[in-house]
Amino acid sequence: AGAEVGPASGPAPEPAAGARHDEGWIGVEAALTLLSSPLGGMDAADLRRLGRALRDEERAAGIKVPAPSDVLLARALAEPERLTAHDPAYARGAQRLGQLLRKTREILQGGGTAEEALWTLWDGTSWPDRLERRARRGGAAGRNADRDLDAVCALFDTAARAEDRTGGRGALNFLEQLEAEDIAGDTLTGKATRTEAVRLMTAHRSKGLEWRLVVVAGVQEGLWPDLRRRGSLLEADRIGRDGLAEPLTPGALLAEERRLFYVAATRARERLVVTAVKAPAEDGDQPSRFLTELGVTPKDVTGRPRRPLAVPALVAELRATTVDPDASPALREAAARRLARLAALTDEDDRPLVPAAHPQRWWGLYEPTRSSVPLRDRERPVTLSGSALDQLANTCSLQWFLGREVKADAPSTAAQGFGNVVHVLADEVASGRTPADLAVLMERLDSVWDALAFDAPWKSRQEKDNARAALERFLRWHTTDRGGREAVATEHDFDVTLEAGEYAVRIRGSMDRVEADPQGRAYVVDFKTGKGAPTKDEVARHPQLAVYQLAVREGAVDEVFDGVRPEAGGAELVQLRQGAAQRDGGDAVPKVQAQQPPDGTWVGDLLATAAGRVLDERFAPATGKHCDHCSFRSACSARPEGRQTVE
Repeated sequence: AGAEVGPASGPAPEPAAGARHDEGWIGVEAALTLLSSPLGGMDAADLRRLGRALRDEERAAGIKVPAPSDVLLARALAEPERLTAHDPAYARGAQRLGQLLRKTREILQGGGTAEEALWTLWDGTSWPDRLERRARRGGAAGRNADRDLDAVCALFDTAARAEDRTGGRGALNFLEQLEAEDIAGDTLTGKATRTEAVRLMTAHRSKGLEWRLVVVAGVQEGLWPDLRRRGSLLEADRIGRDGLAEPLTPGALLAEERRLFYVAATRARERLVVTAVKAPAEDGDQPSRFLTELGVTPKDVTGRPRRPLAVPALVAELRATTVDPDASPALREAAARRLARLAALTDEDDRPLVPAAHPQRWWGLYEPTRSSVPLRDRERPVTLSGSALDQLANTCSLQWFLGREVKADAPSTAAQGFGNVVHVLADEVASGRTPADLAVLMERLDSVWDALAFDAPWKSRQEKDNARAALERFLRWHTTDRGGREAVATEHDFDVTLEAGEYAVRIRGSMDRVEADPQGRAYVVDFKTGKGAPTKDEVARHPQLAVYQLAVREGAVDEVFDGVRPEAGGAELVQLRQGAAQRDGGDAVPKVQAQQPPDGTWVGDLLATAAGRVLDERFAPATGKHCDHCSFRSACSARPEGRQTVE
């Protein structure tokens, strides 16, 4: 007889010394490279903080000797849901990257191409925005950003060509092709050294050279001394004049590392700075044993530096000091002199290396420009559209001014082209010029689709599938009974003038579709092809729908109702990109959001607010969801990236 033995209770067994830890599907080396890359955006301090937090989590789970921090980081990147409970200040980057890598992996496992995987990685991070901001800023950082953008574009082109050339043989073949490319480099030609610059090199390369100040960074135990065996797989480094030499013993390696550290430390004529990191836990990162051999007591510095150790942050600090009323005159003058030195630095082509240091780039010093000619004649009606009304009164009047009045908005995108095509086809069906047949509509779509500019072929295919789904939803909506309503006009232009308090507002626009209900009332339909949709409460006070209904009351559709002024019966948004809730028919039909005829004075108040802002010429920025797609973020004083315009 025997007894069944179940799983043991208590903490999980700890790995034996020297046992290999589970590193997840990404691996330690790749994980650390990705986390510190532009995709992850984490610095060494963030990695250390997250590594310590993961080790503390392991100890709290009953594991006395947790796996090394780098192994835990690799596991967390492979399973990003493990990071949910950690402080977003240092874990958010790893969590987002882990989710992005998982999504990319699923694309490749599902038969996706290398180009699709690259686009997923590129679109899923803030790296493109960071590169764009640096490129627009100019200077050395801008040139580096231009170089990086050129390299990324070349990578995508290579991926697209490889896919066409190999007939879709997969991402691994693409990687093999990249690794097989042999790019010659002129390694023997000496490069000119700029004297007024910081030189970055290894300890080996520093032999025989000297500087007033030398910084030896990252002197950590395990890295310096590095007691791992040197050499290649075939151990060619052991070949000497007298045959094969014996491999270096640990003692000999330690002595060699000590000599190398001595070389690095003795390159300084006046000042030597040696840095290391010390983790609170004894089994975390520790300073090298060599620090105790310098003959001085290391100074502990806790916390982060007061500013990022980068040129833009230095310029910002110096600029702030020059105008700080609490700073002494001597300190302000010293900051101004340092800025002048930075502003005078140029590269070999005589281009400024730090353009932001020059006062001519400090837009906040300029007086606001003024004009004696008003933007609008106060004696004439203010001309607006329904969408402009929403921008002026509810979202951002500055965005309206720069986009509509200055006409500085970005050119039309492929997404706007998508909407235009779907609207045209919907108009053709409603007017009877094209039959309500999906095959016919897709044939019409094919004839114009290639004229739309998409970032990549796979994006074009994806959006075409979305367009097909949108047209299918439209046809089902079009052929379904909608309470007896019948279309009386499509793409109906209107131009009416409304009274709004002390202002007269001229509303011009076009209604996608006007329908008559059995009671003879006018019902306005607005087709939407965007990815977002307003909430129920937002639809109830949707400015564009409300303006359409006010226009109906003022005679905007009289001509299509045989000269009789109909009563406004309501309006609705038909979301062709989005399926309805299951109770309303499911994904096969569009999401419909209806607005009742407006009551009260809220629409008039909205018109008066918008007209007043235009006539008073006060366009203040306001932040919100609309900022995500705004073309003017880099120059907007309400956004972090645009505050340099006023600070």
